[in-house]
Amino acid sequence: MGLKAAVIQFPGSNCDHDAYRALEANGFDVKMHWHEVAIQKNQYPLIIVPGGFSFGDYLRAGAIAKLSVAAQSLEEAIEAGAHVMGICNGFQILLESRMLPGYLHVNSHLRFVSKTCSLKVTDEAFPWIQKKDLGKILRFPIAHRFGNYQVPKIDRGEVDAVLKYEKNPNGSFEDVAGIYRKVGKGSVMGLMPHPERASFDALHLSDGQLFWKNAKEALG
Repeated sequence: MGLKAAVIQFPGSNCDHDAYRALEANGFDVKMHWHEVAIQKNQYPLIIVPGGFSFGDYLRAGAIAKLSVAAQSLEEAIEAGAHVMGICNGFQILLESRMLPGYLHVNSHLRFVSKTCSLKVTDEAFPWIQKKDLGKILRFPIAHRFGNYQVPKIDRGEVDAVLKYEKNPNGSFEDVAGIYRKVGKGSVMGLMPHPERASFDALHLSDGQLFWKNAKEALG
């Protein structure tokens, strides 16, 4: 039996199975966790809040999903030791829930963008990014319209900018593509690019394996 991991499913999620397969391929014991079910303390060491259009992005991306039972129980699970990664819409949900600082605007060019981006690893993020990974260039796809991350400033005492775009595709503050915050015994990481869509050689994009292998090594 592998290390337990969960992927939270919302109505409208469309990257949940991508995340499931990426984790499963790396030996995790993965469960799809429905949004109406609370997450218990110490139930999962790893939790993915996946990309997609939770609740159709009605009202505002992530605004309804943050009210779900699973999302409402996340903070206690993190405090107890869970490590959560929110990808794209999952990042939007974490920001709406105020588990991460800042907010997302529509992209600076006002258009949906879908392409592969080069990202520089700029800081550690346990268990996803190790010290030996600093300076690496990773290639992940992006697909979003509301991906322009803004924050008055990065408070280094609260959060770390762990990934930056080499060429900013959306106007994000200081080219930030992903941020990380320690919370209690656990942590929260949010990013707009999709590591789960860059986790298989058959896709000619496999840099996302870095996150899953590091997490398995750190927690397994």
